Amino acid sequence: MKRILIILVSALFLSACSDVEDAIPESPSVPLYCDQTKVLESFPEKVANAKYIPTEWEPAEGTDLYAAYNAGGIACTYGIGEAEVGATIFWAPDFNITFSEREPIWKEAGQVEVDLPDFEEERAYFLSQGTEGQGEYIVWQLNVLANGYWVQVGATFLNSIEEAMPIVKAAYDSILTTEEAQAESVKGCYFADANSDLFIMDLTYHENTTVTGNLAYQPLQKDISKGSFLGTFENGILRGIYSFSSEGMDSERELFFKREGDGFIPGYGPVEVTNNKLERFQRPLQITWEKNYKYKPGEECATVINGIG
Repeated sequence: MKRILIILVSALFLSACSDVEDAIPESPSVPLYCDQTKVLESFPEKVANAKYIPTEWEPAEGTDLYAAYNAGGIACTYGIGEAEVGATIFWAPDFNITFSEREPIWKEAGQVEVDLPDFEEERAYFLSQGTEGQGEYIVWQLNVLANGYWVQVGATFLNSIEEAMPIVKAAYDSILTTEEAQAESVKGCYFADANSDLFIMDLTYHENTTVTGNLAYQPLQKDISKGSFLGTFENGILRGIYSFSSEGMDSERELFFKREGDGFIPGYGPVEVTNNKLERFQRPLQITWEKNYKYKPGEECATVINGIG
């Protein structure tokens, strides 16, 4: 399953209103790197040698995963790929909305509310299909709301809620503190200058995985463009939609950037134009990272962008 870009609508509003944005308090964040969580340490011995399994998610609208990404969440799969044994965990900020919206859907699907042992959750729902202790489960899912975050654990190897609790606790322990979130933030001003081309990226908002900002391209002897960027940052990859105006034409283009040191390098690859005129990368993704155009930290991005055009 491939991942599509889903943007938190409130982030767009906030990024467009700098006075409101400046008033936003710093807050904890979902993990931004799947391979840096505490989840693998909590796996039972029967899943020895489990690893993080990179996955490009493209969740379908109406699913839990879609709702999680729409809220600025992240999903990570861990396990033994060749044995098809593992678990997918995702984290999402709740905003007092997302979990409640999913509850009727879970109940209709047969999930039941449970009280977790030795854990202070606000609410939790559980569903399993299969016979305990007799092979893999067709469905094993636990949804937990605590400390303002929704965590879902879906696994093929768990036999009981009690056996899942170390993973649940590790998932919540993996949520970044305010200080950790600040250290991982990509918010800032970046410039790329090569072959007389000037590229500017001003990332004005970053909370959980959601990132918004403004971009401008001023290539030598080519059309100038500038516009807004709406995207996500996870596992070191910044990806999103650049909505821009160039030569009086409005367009949208999918962009990828890879974190390298304190800056970014852009990604290139085969593209296709969708029915809504969005220029996007072909799937499966075939990205080449261009190190000659590294975006390095700078200052006064907004002033430079406003002066272009």
